[in-house]
Order: sequence, then structure tokens, then C-alpha cells
Amino acid sequence: FSIFLFSPRLTLFLGEGSGTTRRDDILAQCIDPFTKNLKEPILAYRIIQPSIAKALGWCGERREILALMGSPGIAYIALILTLIIFHFSLKKRFSNSLSLLATFALATTHLTQWVNTHWGHPDSLTFLPISLLMISRQPILIIIATSIGCINDERLILSLPFILLWWWPKKETWQRNLKNLFPIIFSCFIGIAIAFFIKISIQQGLIGPGIFEPYEVNTFNGYFRILNPSNWFSLLVVVFFGFRWLWIIPILALIVLLKNKLSIRSFIFIVSSAISILITFAVADVSRSCSFFFPIIPVAMEILKDQSTWPESKLKFWISLIIGLNVLTPALKIYGIPQNWLA
Repeated sequence: FSIFLFSPRLTLFLGEGSGTTRRDDILAQCIDPFTKNLKEPILAYRIIQPSIAKALGWCGERREILALMGSPGIAYIALILTLIIFHFSLKKRFSNSLSLLATFALATTHLTQWVNTHWGHPDSLTFLPISLLMISRQPILIIIATSIGCINDERLILSLPFILLWWWPKKETWQRNLKNLFPIIFSCFIGIAIAFFIKISIQQGLIGPGIFEPYEVNTFNGYFRILNPSNWFSLLVVVFFGFRWLWIIPILALIVLLKNKLSIRSFIFIVSSAISILITFAVADVSRSCSFFFPIIPVAMEILKDQSTWPESKLKFWISLIIGLNVLTPALKIYGIPQNWLA
């Protein structure tokens, strides 16, 4: 469904004289995960996909079958598994039909759009660990999934507040909730610590030859955009294209929460949503970054079902409508709107 809607540009990645892309860096890393001859220096820290490809022997030149299996093959497999596990996690709390509709809706967002169309951007190797965090509370799995996902892309951290809300015990005191969630919080912390230790080890040469010119990003310029009112419309647009019309579900959940007495869970949802969106402003690809906190969607669905007593038929109607809107309206990849764009 998603590959039909968002098909890759084969001429860009396979055509003669089409120039280099991140996929070419990935293919070079498949042969040597610690190579420093990279167009995108940040990939030196992100060794998960090339390490898997090297272990499987899925390496080669641009057009070779093994190279295609290494990239985009591994990212595509991880994306398929992400959608399968996401659907499985929803089936534990919703009907099969609603779970399938929600999975289809998510497949029309940047969760699949970027991975399908941008070879060499293995975001799905972070999405897959995030989806695993939705089906199990086993500490070992949480540590492994968090560390692998965070090594692949640090934006996994954006999903963690919504993972906690997904596992939030209902009708318990906040003290009891904190006690029940502490193993998840502690395991996530350990996983993140392992990930950053490995990244620092790669940089300092404890793993591999070291990175002599570390990749640096100035994130403050991105945050300064919000201080200028003339940028607000542009920022709203790029956030919208993250989930597009699927944002309706979290917005409806937010309205429900604001109409009722705020609980600790409600407060965490509201604050986490705002902070997650603001953090995406640190980078240019805001829409893409929104996909890393995709658990906001099932959490919002659960809020509508539990706190607004929505029947599943109502949720099915809204999500079916959203799928139609996402399919029929453009799916754009933009980094901002020029101030004189109407001129």
C-alpha cells in the first residue's frame, strides 16, 4: 500500500550519472562500516544498517542484487516488520478491523514516505525498535531495542513519552503508576546510555579507527525560528506534513483532555506532544522527524476510546476518512515555506 503511494525514484539511485546519494555512502559502509570517505559525515555514527548488510554479505555496486538487498532491502524489511508489529500491538486493545485501518493510515504518513523514497535513510531501523517497545515490557528487550534504535537515529527518544503513556496503568494512583512504569523508564535509560557510549566510542576510536572531525550540528538556529511570527505558518505546514490528516486524531484527543479535569497522564500527553514538536524544529526535515513519535497515534486513539467513550465505529469512520484524505491530497516533502510564496 505504501510503496504504491510513495514509490522510489529508481533513476536517481540506479541511473548512470545520477550523482551520489546517501545510499552510496551506505554501500561504502557495507564493505567497511567504519569508512570515513562519506558524503554525509553523520553516517559515520550510524552503523546499524551497514553492519547488518556486511554480516549478511549484502554488499556490492549500485545495481547489483546484493547491493539492492543491503539498501534499500534491509530498510524495507524493517519497515514491513514495523507495520506488522504495530498492527499486532493495536490488536491487543482494539478490534482487528480498527487496528488494520490505523495501520493503513500510518502507512500514508512520513513513517513510510521517507523510507520508501529515500534509499540510504534507514529510519525504519529505528521505527522497528519503537514498535517492539509497544508489545513487550521485558527489560532486556527494552534495553536492546532502545540502544539499537538510538544508535541508528537519536530521534527514537521522541517516542519514549508516548511509549510510557501506552503502558500507563489505568485507574491507579500516580505513585502506583510510577512504580509500575519504573522498570520501563530505567531500561530505556540504560539503552540510551549504551547507545551514546557506543557513539562516543566510535568517535574516540575505541570502536573502529575513530572520527577525527566529528559531525557537529548547531540546533539553536532551528529553535530561533519559532521566535519570529513570520515563520509560524511555515512551521505549522512542515509539522502538518509529518502525519498530514492523521493529526486529526491527536488533536481530537487533545480537545477531549482539555474539556475534562487534567490528570497526570493527560498532562504528560499534552506536554510531550508540544515538546516533541518543538524538538523537531532543531533540524530541517521537520516532517520526517515527526514520524519518530508515531506512538502518539495509538495513544490518542486510546484516549478517545476511554476518556471520551467513543465507540470503535466512530474511530473507524474518522480513520477511514483520514485514509481517504491522505491518499487524495498531496504528500509533500518540504523544509519550509518562503515568506513571499504567494507572490
